[in-house]
Amino acid sequence: MHRVSKFSFPLRPALLLLAPVAIALLAACTPENNQSTFGTAGPVAEQQASLFKFIFWIAVPIFILVEGAIIYISIRYRRRSDNDKLPHQTHGNHKLEITWTIIPVFVLIAITVPTLTGIWAQQNGAPDDQGEVLSVEAIGHQWWFEFRYPDHEVVTANELHIPVGRPVGFKLLSDDVIHSFWVPKIAGKVDMVPLNDNYLWMTGSEIGTFYGQCAEFCGIAHAHMRFRVIVDSEDDFQAWVDGMHTAADAPSSDSPEGRGRNLFAGNCSSCHTSDSTAPGSYAREISSQQARRNGWISDIENSSIISAPNLTHFGNRTTIGAGLKELNHDSLVAWINDPSSIKIGTRMQKHAAVYDSPDGTVKLSPSEVSDIATYLLSLKPGSGGAGATVDTGGDVDGAEVFITNCSSCHSTDSDKKVGPGLAGIGDRAGSRVTGLSAGEYLEQSLRDPGAFIVEDFPAVMPSWSGLGDESIDALVTYLKTLK
Repeated sequence: MHRVSKFSFPLRPALLLLAPVAIALLAACTPENNQSTFGTAGPVAEQQASLFKFIFWIAVPIFILVEGAIIYISIRYRRRSDNDKLPHQTHGNHKLEITWTIIPVFVLIAITVPTLTGIWAQQNGAPDDQGEVLSVEAIGHQWWFEFRYPDHEVVTANELHIPVGRPVGFKLLSDDVIHSFWVPKIAGKVDMVPLNDNYLWMTGSEIGTFYGQCAEFCGIAHAHMRFRVIVDSEDDFQAWVDGMHTAADAPSSDSPEGRGRNLFAGNCSSCHTSDSTAPGSYAREISSQQARRNGWISDIENSSIISAPNLTHFGNRTTIGAGLKELNHDSLVAWINDPSSIKIGTRMQKHAAVYDSPDGTVKLSPSEVSDIATYLLSLKPGSGGAGATVDTGGDVDGAEVFITNCSSCHSTDSDKKVGPGLAGIGDRAGSRVTGLSAGEYLEQSLRDPGAFIVEDFPAVMPSWSGLGDESIDALVTYLKTLK
């Protein structure tokens, strides 16, 4: 009888080293982990978890048998000395070959049937017998998520609201590179591919907040491309939708919120929208985002405009930087000052003129940054009803309309920003198109920006028809005074 030779390495230290590694791996599987697929909160995730467990318990005995046989044979029949002869070689054992061919066939059939059934169930779309299906368009950007609710005319970013117990059908798109949409506890993952529409459905079975993540490497900030899914009660979801159509109360001009609004308009609003509440604003935001993207595509390295998260009622959100930090005044100030200190690679810092400084930090004073943060945190549904316009408290001030809506892209002197400088626009406009006065030309340019494109400038200006006749008239009057 042969003795089994001793291991060539000390066993106890090896076990002591492997123990914490094994514990860490097992801890990652706890259902309570925010991104664990074992703690399910929806029927799709539950079906996928059940399939995983089914396959796992088939694999366990196979693994034990195969690996056990390998270990046993390796030890029992190992070469013990240089004098050991090569064992007798056998070939062509038909019974063995048929056996270990047929068994894997049955194992694969057992795995394939529930797998294909699950795939087909997902590809058939959201079930329509479990309540009205909520339609959502999810768009991946480097490195954040945009969510559009076409049936409710709501657009938001990085925080997705859905009602509990109702199926949600997603149309998945990408604005730039391949991303992947994944909410581990509620549904599986599906890629978001440029120029190709993919589809996914899910149902949240528990009220709460769940983590989402891009699951396809998409660039330097991929690991920080996150989002939240807030599963609301039906009443709370409807209240959220109504709130997204309710304008924030207008701040007084001498308050931090008022000063912050003007600073935001002058430095941030060419890329960020903060007031998509009025009727027609949904279509206008989609048009604006496309125009911003076109402007960026036309000069990727030097563009001063790019599609960015919609900030309507930003004050109601819980996180900043696509789910990276808890949202509060301090974290927002830090983000505005230097986005890369929180999330490296943000395009905001690369393209926005306000970051064109030697060290790449914002070109604003601490008090100005604080005012912008205060303004953004004040963006919440106001005292008016859904769809109500903000009462400005008197006649429309054209200069105020310009500051709030135009100053981020146009200067009032001859300096070029995203668009041309507007000094002397009243004189120039009257001679631009035969038969149109300066006022008519300016009004038509505001209502239909594509009608007249200034040479050497990108066609990125959205329609401002949604401002209303009074605001447009006041803005035209103000523009004609610029010398």
